[in-house]
Amino acid sequence: MIPKINGLGRSFAGVAAYCLHDAPEPDDRRPETSKRVGWTDTRNLATIRPERAARLMAATAKAAPDLKRLAGGARGGRKLAKPVLHYSLSWARGETPDRREMSRAVDGSLEALGLEGHEALIVAHDDTRHPHVHVIANRVDPETGKTATLGNSELRLSRWAEGYEREQGRIRCEERVKNNARRRAGEEVVRTPWERPLHWARYRREGMLPGRARRARGPVDEERVDMEAWRRAEAQAWEKVEDRRWLGFWRLESRARKEWAELHKRQEDTRRRLDRESRTVRGRLRIWRIERSLRELVGAVRGREDLVEGWREDLDRYHKSERAALGKAHGESARQIERKVRENYRRGLRDAERWAWEMRARQPTWGRERARTITPIPIRPPRPRGPERDGGGFER
Repeated sequence: MIPKINGLGRSFAGVAAYCLHDAPEPDDRRPETSKRVGWTDTRNLATIRPERAARLMAATAKAAPDLKRLAGGARGGRKLAKPVLHYSLSWARGETPDRREMSRAVDGSLEALGLEGHEALIVAHDDTRHPHVHVIANRVDPETGKTATLGNSELRLSRWAEGYEREQGRIRCEERVKNNARRRAGEEVVRTPWERPLHWARYRREGMLPGRARRARGPVDEERVDMEAWRRAEAQAWEKVEDRRWLGFWRLESRARKEWAELHKRQEDTRRRLDRESRTVRGRLRIWRIERSLRELVGAVRGREDLVEGWREDLDRYHKSERAALGKAHGESARQIERKVRENYRRGLRDAERWAWEMRARQPTWGRERARTITPIPIRPPRPRGPERDGGGFER
């Protein structure tokens, strides 16, 4: 069992269109056929039609303030920007769970996430060699209007998947069992850079596609070099720069995570201080001294709501510019890593061609030496791309 959280979204109709139809065409056209859909089902909805289910979930998310008021709670609070939760459950190749077993697994996963009372749409696909289902859940509770908290949702699904495999009588992912045992013991689970599941958007945004980074052209004159020696040297040069590349991005990711956490904490403290000081005359005058605007002096003394809201909007714009500057700095760091990788790789290609030319010149006498000097280079297998691409993906 491999659970994979595909992320949060804004549109129920968009994710439902993806799950209820075939995969998009190369030109991003949405196909009208739905041959890969095996069956559909709903939870806590008054309909079994999937298209209508998506519209009902969208209406529930939109009516969250009214649901809170009817349930006797506070109607205020920040508006929920992403009410859609999309995740998938995949079985191993060779397993043949029926619809009843898949539905039971979906109910168990929803209960593990605390969404057993929420609206959900279930879509089973049969276009791959491993059976899998997609679950589209509404984060808004249809009774109370409150938003479900999804902290550590991946770890929750990981623990549930381990229990599910134990019930089936066969553990298929031993590494997940070890990691969960280490977490229960209070140890930190740290993955190597090539084992970390990175989102496809990061590859596309930061230029981390191995196929694009590795542009190994052939030597200038293939007749004057030993092509077998050149291929081995090229593979060795790429293996060296790839390890440095992943290590550089891993360090950048660790540093960026710390800097983003510090930025969010500093901005949250600033917002709280503004809200606290805007409640008193002394605090509003202190803010006015920073603004240095005479026309706002009377409003600061009287505590006008529009003036306080203006201060909040100015603070939000400033915080947005801070986040944009930090993201731009991290993007530039990623581009610097890529530039260094390309330079080192070109240098390795030049050395490989020179070495292959020397091997060609020594062709009559180097046959016995090649077995001693050249050793096979292990190449790491490609990383899996998730349940939509023949298994793999999120395994913790």
